[in-house]
Amino acid sequence: MVVKLDVPDVRCGATIRRTNSYNKLSGMYERTLHQILQVLRRIKCLTYAMLLITSITLVLYLVQDILTINITTSHTILPLVFQEPGTPQDGISNKVCEKPTNIIFTKTHKTGSSTLSNILLRYSEIHQLTQLLYSYPSSTEYKKLKGNRLIANRKVANIFTQHANYDMDFLKEHIHVQPKPKVFTILRNPMTQFISAYSFFEKTDLYPADSFEASLALFLNSHSGYLKQNWFCKNCDKLVNANAADLGFNFDAYTKSNDRTAFMKEFLESRRKLYDLVLITEYFDLSLVLLKRRFCLSYDEIIYLRSLEQIKKEKVTNQVLLDKIHDIQEVDVALYDYFNKTFWEEIDKEEGIFDDLHVFQNINKMVQSFCIQGNKIGYKGTYENRLSDEGRKNFYCLAMNTRCLPFSQLLQARDDEQVSDDVKSNLIAAQDDEDSLNFRQILTMNKHTDIVDLAIKRT
Repeated sequence: MVVKLDVPDVRCGATIRRTNSYNKLSGMYERTLHQILQVLRRIKCLTYAMLLITSITLVLYLVQDILTINITTSHTILPLVFQEPGTPQDGISNKVCEKPTNIIFTKTHKTGSSTLSNILLRYSEIHQLTQLLYSYPSSTEYKKLKGNRLIANRKVANIFTQHANYDMDFLKEHIHVQPKPKVFTILRNPMTQFISAYSFFEKTDLYPADSFEASLALFLNSHSGYLKQNWFCKNCDKLVNANAADLGFNFDAYTKSNDRTAFMKEFLESRRKLYDLVLITEYFDLSLVLLKRRFCLSYDEIIYLRSLEQIKKEKVTNQVLLDKIHDIQEVDVALYDYFNKTFWEEIDKEEGIFDDLHVFQNINKMVQSFCIQGNKIGYKGTYENRLSDEGRKNFYCLAMNTRCLPFSQLLQARDDEQVSDDVKSNLIAAQDDEDSLNFRQILTMNKHTDIVDLAIKRT
């Protein structure tokens, strides 16, 4: 199905039409040119004639450009045509595009992975798919996955999108195998990831100093010698080589290996074979568009609201500290460099993806404008969105603005048959935050409103 949509300030896919006004003006200019030529021939001013003809021709082209833009409001409105799932896929394939029903997402630390988890939580709700969850109200975060902790009435599900210790064998046992699950993850530049994690996980409290850089220097002086030999420590998990740990890297075997280069190569190749897609934080919107194309998603399924953005973004300018961070992040640096290269190889296969990116960014801005009216200080001192009156009535806006852990716990409470009616009644009565989903809304809210259409009409 081909969907046509009018979007402000979007020029890709525009169809240029010659209007009747243009045709009339064109005829008028042709007659005028003919008369001018007759006069100029008589006075034999050929040089001036050529200059005059050139000038008038340029004016004619300018008139054409103006008349071919259809101005209907204060915005420039041009027809946008995009393909919805079920039509031939953009880019590398001409096969019919089918949405995945089974997905495994490896959630990584401080990479924008929470936004992707939110996208998958919404996706499962809209398409009535199941999430692999622990029984209410426990969480898989930072824990080894265990079958006896899963919701008792759901040992196999469609989607996994939680923080957990890497165990792909466990997930393949507990995620439906038909159709074959799509597997993906996201990585971030190890330098900025480390600095962000050090701030977010409040390591400055453990290494107090007069400034962020001074605290960082204390940490590095305490750990860098050890970390250059072992590359990982339990007291600095989620911080040092955290993305490699999230992807199941065996640091002990790497340290003991006689050929670390071969060990690293084997690990990288195994992960490239495992993951259908590895996204890159530094190109987040482009990554989402690539995800849309490869997983046959629509624009409303990849839109997002920014979340967990730190109000105070720490920066490190001391080159000595930056060099030390780079040294201890050796494994994550190798991982990032490898998959940053493969990411661009995948982008190169996608014809027209930057036009698609431009469309998506325009749509996402309009959705954000529709949903948000301001911000406030939220979780761990990060920015949280204050929703508009319309946003507080819309499932998409509320869902996009709900953090992953509370979102998951709402689904646990609804789906876990062992949760008592009293607990559910208490959850229904609780109305803590009008800017995020509550239990009553999870149970009763219409989840199929056309958020993109509403946002465009408001614009």
